[in-house]
Amino acid sequence: MSSDPSQLLRALVLALAFVAASAAQQNDLKQAGVCSRCHVVQVIEWQTSAHSAAGAACMNCHGESKAHVANERNEVSPDRIRGAAADGLCQTCHASGCPSTGKTAGCTSCHNQHSLTNPEQIETFQGNRSSHPIQAEVAKLEEFHAALDRAEKLVTASQWREAKAAFEAALAIRPGDPKTVGRVLFCERRLNPSIPGFEIVGDEFDPVSGLARRVRVAGLGIEMLLVPAGEFDLGSDTLDDSKPVHTVFVEAFYLGRHELTQQQWEAVMGSNPSEHKDPQHPVERVSWEDAQAFLAKLSQTVPGGGFRLPTEAEWEYAARAGEPPADAAQLAQFAWFRQDAGSVPSDADFPRLEHFSTQPVGRKLPNAWGFFDMQGNVWEWTSSLFRPYFYDPADGRESLSAQGDRILRGGGYPDPAFLLDLALRHPERPTRRYRWNGFRVARSVP
Repeated sequence: MSSDPSQLLRALVLALAFVAASAAQQNDLKQAGVCSRCHVVQVIEWQTSAHSAAGAACMNCHGESKAHVANERNEVSPDRIRGAAADGLCQTCHASGCPSTGKTAGCTSCHNQHSLTNPEQIETFQGNRSSHPIQAEVAKLEEFHAALDRAEKLVTASQWREAKAAFEAALAIRPGDPKTVGRVLFCERRLNPSIPGFEIVGDEFDPVSGLARRVRVAGLGIEMLLVPAGEFDLGSDTLDDSKPVHTVFVEAFYLGRHELTQQQWEAVMGSNPSEHKDPQHPVERVSWEDAQAFLAKLSQTVPGGGFRLPTEAEWEYAARAGEPPADAAQLAQFAWFRQDAGSVPSDADFPRLEHFSTQPVGRKLPNAWGFFDMQGNVWEWTSSLFRPYFYDPADGRESLSAQGDRILRGGGYPDPAFLLDLALRHPERPTRRYRWNGFRVARSVP
């Protein structure tokens, strides 16, 4: 390899990109945990040093640092920060001093406190820079990306079977690469787009997952849209229960295009509990437990099952649809709320709840992803328990058996505009049946 510094830098960048993409699959990088998602330079230095073989990983110094990892804005520090104490940590293995210089202090004069390899070693490694372990990784990465390029050209040509084989060839070079595994699955879905229990509507397919964008629950007319995988900033810094704003990743899932209607509820449950009875109005006066009963029965009826409520993170992600929320002047175009969801007598001193009502679903404008009535009409139950942010579904807040208040989102027809804030979290007892509470159906990607 050339001694040109720019070529060395390019090789390093390629190697770092490889580490970021394959961290979850490489046995040694598994020890570094999710740290490699952000701290790529530190992880690759660790990978190519003796520290990997010695089992010295990130958590040895910083603990699990769960809050730091959950908050990708870096507002929460790691559990333990060594700082100047790094010298003492080095001495737990290098008791006799530095293997190169014999020094017993001042380790950071050659090594950054997070670095595991002296940068100068790449130039002087055993007298031959090309024999440094990082160079083998660079060559392998270049071969891998060339294979991916061939596969993506076949995708562009809609040659799904050949593209699948080409992605599998790339996986033979870098086994378990998550994005490539996803591309194989993409090709399989394009070869066989059917999903048990769903009727595909139209011919639009997601370019990342290969899933149909619009589907309908077989025999029931419940239309659902694919919410693409992605990350967004959850919460609000102006609402106490929604602080702090933090980045959350959401897997792709299907979500009801409309709030569940009374007609759809009655088709499954055989009765209609709603106060404002109309087949095309959202079902209301249903508790969280009632919603779970409906979803369980729906899952037994429809092949593949798996119907559920969205998590509150999924709900807010779909409601925001990658765009800023509508301002007060625009809100009436998207939502039924106190301003236009009722008929108030001109001589009424104070409008009562009876002056307001639910409205037929889908009569206002949809949001950017095609969902109607995400704000207003009825509050929507989510699966989430009311717990403080940071949001982490692994903490048990989505457990169906856990006790506590569940979260409603989106605001309702009798509410003023400020209660329709997309980040507002409204906790309620799971047994409560109010005439302004309903829900929409979600389903994980099979």
